[in-house]
Amino acid sequence: MLLGGASAVHADDLYASDAPSAISIAPAMYGVFSRLPENWSDLPVQLKFSESVGYNSNVLNTPLNTNLGAPLGSLYSLTNYGLSTKADWEGQQFFADASAGMYRYLADSELNSLASSLDAGVNWTYGSKCSGKLIGSEQTSPSQPGQQIGSNVKNNTTTTSFNETANCLVTGNYAFVLNSGTTTSTNSASNGGTTINSANLNQLNNSQSEFIAAGINYSVSQTNSLQFLATVTGTNYTGRPIILSSQGLFSNITEDQVNLTYTKNFSPNLALIASYGVVGVRNGSFTLEPASGFEPVYSLLATWTPTPKLGLTAGASKTVAPPTSLLANLQVTESANLGLTYSLTSKLLLAAGVSASYSSGGFSRLASPTTLTPAFQPFSANTNYYSANASLNYTVTPFVTANLSYTYTKSVQANLVTPTSIILLALTFNPY
Repeated sequence: MLLGGASAVHADDLYASDAPSAISIAPAMYGVFSRLPENWSDLPVQLKFSESVGYNSNVLNTPLNTNLGAPLGSLYSLTNYGLSTKADWEGQQFFADASAGMYRYLADSELNSLASSLDAGVNWTYGSKCSGKLIGSEQTSPSQPGQQIGSNVKNNTTTTSFNETANCLVTGNYAFVLNSGTTTSTNSASNGGTTINSANLNQLNNSQSEFIAAGINYSVSQTNSLQFLATVTGTNYTGRPIILSSQGLFSNITEDQVNLTYTKNFSPNLALIASYGVVGVRNGSFTLEPASGFEPVYSLLATWTPTPKLGLTAGASKTVAPPTSLLANLQVTESANLGLTYSLTSKLLLAAGVSASYSSGGFSRLASPTTLTPAFQPFSANTNYYSANASLNYTVTPFVTANLSYTYTKSVQANLVTPTSIILLALTFNPY
C-alpha cells in the first residue's frame, strides 16, 4: 500500500495502561510480514514521477523571416513515469531503467506525442584487473531547439544503441582500453505541407554508425589520469538516395580519430578535463584503411567552486559528428559555454548559463548554392546558435523537488532566424 500511494496508520501510546499487551503481541508478528527496506534505494524496483507545465513559443521550429506564417506558441504539459532496478550476482551488477512520458499541447492536440527511454545492461568485472559495461538502449523524444533542420514541422528523434566499454590493468598505473558500439538514429518528420519541407529534410540525416576504439590509460589516481584513444567510426546515412551524391551528400562516411585526454583535480575546488586530437574522413563504408584531410578537434572543461555556495563552469570544444542541424556529410561544431550555480539557502538552488556555437558542413562539401536543389539551399549553410537559461530548484522534501526554468535560444542559418522561448515548471517525486 505504501508503494501504491496510499497508507493508513494507527498509533497507540505504548506507555498507556494496555502497553504490556501491545508489546507482547508485537514480537509474535515479526516474520509474518516481510519488512520494508530501511532505505528506499534498497527496494528491488525504484519508481519516480514528474509533472511539468510550461509554454513553448515556437513548437514547430518556424523562422521569423519566411512566408511560413508566424511561429506557433502553445501551452503544454509533460507527464513522465520512470522505474529502475539493479541486482548483484557474483561480482556482476545487472541494471535496467525505463521511462514513458506524454507531451500534451493545450490548444493543439494534433501535436501531442510520446517520449520514452529504455536501457538494460551489466557492469561487469573479470578477475581483479578487468572491468567494463555492456548496455543497450532506445530513446524517443522531440527534437530540441537547434537539433533539427526542417522548418514548420515537429520532429521526433529515435536513437537505438548498443555499446561496450572495457578497461584492463596491464601493469602498474597502465590500463588497456577497448570500446565498441553501434547507434541507429531516425527522424519522424516528413512532408510538413510546404515546399521547403518537400524533401523530408530531417530524414536525410537518418543514420547507422558503428565504431571501435582502442587505447591506453595512465592513471596516477582517479583524479589524475592521461588517456590516448584511437577510434574508427563508419556511418551509413540510410535515408539518402544515391542520386544525392551528385549534390555532395554521400551515403557512407568513415572517420578516423585519435585523442589525448587529460583529467586533473588540482584541488577539492578546481578540476580540469582537457582533450585534443585529429579526425580524418574518407568517403566509403567502414574500413580500417588510413584517412586523409585531417581536422583538429578539442574540448576543455573547467569547474571551480570558490565558495561552498558558488560553483562556476567554463567550457570550449570543437567536435565532428553526424549532422543534426544542417545538411552535410559531417557537422563540425565549435562551441563555448559558461555556467554558474548558487545555493541561496539549503533548499533553494539558482542556476544560470549561456552558450554559443558555430556549425558548418565538414568534409566533401556540397555543390555550390546556385546548383543545389532549392529545398537544400538554406539548410546546407553554416549555422550560428545561441542559448541562455536560468532556473530555480527548490527541495520541498528529500523526495520531492520543484524546478522553475526559462530557456531562450536563437539559430541563424542563411536567411533563416529562428528564436524559441521555453518556460517550464516541474514537480518531481524521486524517493532515493
